[in-house]
Amino acid sequence: MITTPIIEAHNLTVLYGRKPAIWNVDFKLPEGQVIGIMGPNGSGKSTLLKAIMGVVNPTTGYTKVYDQELEKVRHKVSYVPQRQDIDWDFPASVWDVVSMGRFHVRGLFKRLTSEDHDIIQESLEKVNMLGFAKRQISQLSGGQQQRVFLARALAQQGELFLMDEPFAGVDIATEEMIVNLLKDMKSKGKTLVIVHHDLHTAQSYFDHLVLMNTRLVACGKTSDVFTDQILTDTYGGKLTTISKISQELENKEFPIRHQ
Repeated sequence: MITTPIIEAHNLTVLYGRKPAIWNVDFKLPEGQVIGIMGPNGSGKSTLLKAIMGVVNPTTGYTKVYDQELEKVRHKVSYVPQRQDIDWDFPASVWDVVSMGRFHVRGLFKRLTSEDHDIIQESLEKVNMLGFAKRQISQLSGGQQQRVFLARALAQQGELFLMDEPFAGVDIATEEMIVNLLKDMKSKGKTLVIVHHDLHTAQSYFDHLVLMNTRLVACGKTSDVFTDQILTDTYGGKLTTISKISQELENKEFPIRHQ
């Protein structure tokens, strides 16, 4: 039982047009854990993260972070989007991008202090990218780009990190670096919520899992929910799940958003 959840969702539904991305999801997530959000392609994993971050608005239901609305605690939360969501042609250097993590703290028009510069440098060192500080982000490999956005999140010095597919398309060295970074962050009391797709690494990477198939299939300790039956329910019934939800949409007027 989770007595003080760091994130909770209640009756959370997001529709794109009339198509459900996530449907009537309820869960509570514990603090100080590495938490994976997993499910088949198109099951609502990234949409769930975006709903928590306020990037997309729920059709119904709501989320809370630290038992409050996100805006009241946004300074505690760092978000690492999917690489495909970033305009990599934007003319910015690696240092510029990581500096954005400090503007998030200081305010957009405030001058960065020597302390900020130290934090930016330390964040780049942690992801082995300090030597690329002056490089344009468009000139980086996929793994290097992912490292830069992890450094930006680190520079925010938040307590809760939401990461959308940080392992996607990266090289082995970057994956190992990210895993070691996650372990270090957890040891310092941080909470990490990560959209992930590789079942083979789930048990070694995550303490806790959220398994999605448009609906919530299971949420709990990895040792409890990573079972053959739950994985079959998660990955084996995508078309059936969508069909059932579409039928529910046909049968009733959809309720307005509530909190």
